[in-house]
Amino acid sequence: MQNKRVAIYCRVSTLYEVQDSSFEMQRDAYIQMIDSRNDLVLAGVYGDHGKSGTSIKRRSEFQRMLRDCEDGKIDIVMTKSISRFARNLRDCLTTIDHLKQLGIPVLFEKEGINTMDNKSELLLNVLAIIAEEESISIGQNMRWAYERRNAAGDPFHKAPYGYRRDKKANRWYIHESEARRVRFAFQYAGRGVCYQEIIKGLNDMECEEETGLVWDNYRLTKLLKHEAYIGDVLTNKSYRPSRNRQVPNRGERDQYYIESHHEPIIDRETYDKVQELVKRKLLWTVRKRFTQEERELLNIARNGSAQEQGKE
Repeated sequence: MQNKRVAIYCRVSTLYEVQDSSFEMQRDAYIQMIDSRNDLVLAGVYGDHGKSGTSIKRRSEFQRMLRDCEDGKIDIVMTKSISRFARNLRDCLTTIDHLKQLGIPVLFEKEGINTMDNKSELLLNVLAIIAEEESISIGQNMRWAYERRNAAGDPFHKAPYGYRRDKKANRWYIHESEARRVRFAFQYAGRGVCYQEIIKGLNDMECEEETGLVWDNYRLTKLLKHEAYIGDVLTNKSYRPSRNRQVPNRGERDQYYIESHHEPIIDRETYDKVQELVKRKLLWTVRKRFTQEERELLNIARNGSAQEQGKE
């Protein structure tokens, strides 16, 4: 009799889960159990480390496991619990039904469920609903925790271009190679140089260093408007009204403006000057007509730049 080929699926997503039941602990325990059995053989370990359980579409290893099931490479799927498998009720039950049609049971260790056992069907449905509700509760608790940190002036944000984040200390520090581009962009924008010329200079830098990064109007204007470069942070610029949609925050969520959160790359005087030029769209290459006030602003920027260069 041929040994059953067993796939192990493991997932951890939050810091708490890493401490409580780590990816490695899940994997090693199953491998040890399969090695001790004469009727089982390991078909593969599939693990999504740091992936959310709310959507199976975002979990590449989960999708790879399903493809291997469909290709006839797996006879049994083992996982720790329903919440490790999928927190979304529809995803969970649809996937289990699909695997049942392929003749592949899913064994949930914590709940003691074999999906091929019809007696477990009602229990499975109930537990899947509980897992989804738990996921919603966890998401709400995490959002509350983030808002508490925002209000306390200690936001848990991804560092923008020009910075890196020290995860342990939750501190941003300057990434000098990228900061050089930031300084270049603000310096030339403050002199009234048009976007096209700034973009050309930035792309020349990228080509010289062979980074593969390509600058365009959108990337440049987004950088020039970002308050992070003067050391500040504005929280909740956007939010998710639903799982798969992110929209700008127009007042639907509380925002906090945190000054001196990290080391600045640009001084505030330069930043404010650039904001005025950007706001009035004076750096657009295609603009040919300007009001008298706009011409004066550009002349001040360009003459100030010439005077600074003369002093140098």
